[in-house]
Amino acid sequence: MAVKYKEIADSLERDIQEGKFNQSKKLPTEDELIKAFDVSRNTIRKAIHQLVNRGLVYQVQGSGMFLREESVTDYINLGSLRGLTKDLISKSIETKILELQVLEADEEKAKQLRCDVGTKLYFIKRLRMVDDEPFSIEISYFKKDIVPYLNEDIASSSIYSYLIDDLKLNIAFADKVINCEKIDEASARLLQVNPQDPALIIENTVCLANGTIFELSKSIFHYQKAKILNRINFK
Repeated sequence: MAVKYKEIADSLERDIQEGKFNQSKKLPTEDELIKAFDVSRNTIRKAIHQLVNRGLVYQVQGSGMFLREESVTDYINLGSLRGLTKDLISKSIETKILELQVLEADEEKAKQLRCDVGTKLYFIKRLRMVDDEPFSIEISYFKKDIVPYLNEDIASSSIYSYLIDDLKLNIAFADKVINCEKIDEASARLLQVNPQDPALIIENTVCLANGTIFELSKSIFHYQKAKILNRINFK
């Protein structure tokens, strides 16, 4: 089930996107949110922390939570676990399925996913197009006992919307490793770059709230198009 503070954060994000707070440029007070959602102060603070991590609000000590300006958009947000469609909201995104199959974890994948050799995994390879141009190649492994069903319709849109909204997975945190490599010939053809051109690589190990790893993924980005955003909040 989705955690209450995440449900509240999602509700407030929708309100922000719909312009509900445009006049005041700030969120209601903690006390007002506690009353509106009938939850504890701790729950509201966790929800607000989610909005801060999503880059939607910032805190002014003693004055409340203010909306951030929308000038910084269309970046890959390292603090987000919600996928490309949530980061590049002003862009047209198309997904082409290159591979989708169920396979068994070998020794390497079993070690990375902390599961038994032979564990059933969904393997998905996708080409993400942004404004009709190749943007990234995504290679993902999902544990089938946690994500029991995936098909091309789901994989062609936002997998993370499916995981969060439909499967109600409580996705808590991820380890992200960023590096650059020279791109191989097959990937170069897909991204329409030259073999041995540089490629930005982000590898993700994603966990549920109980610490269980359920996804291992690698994204290979077009080096001229991908921009990374990491928001830092000082208290």
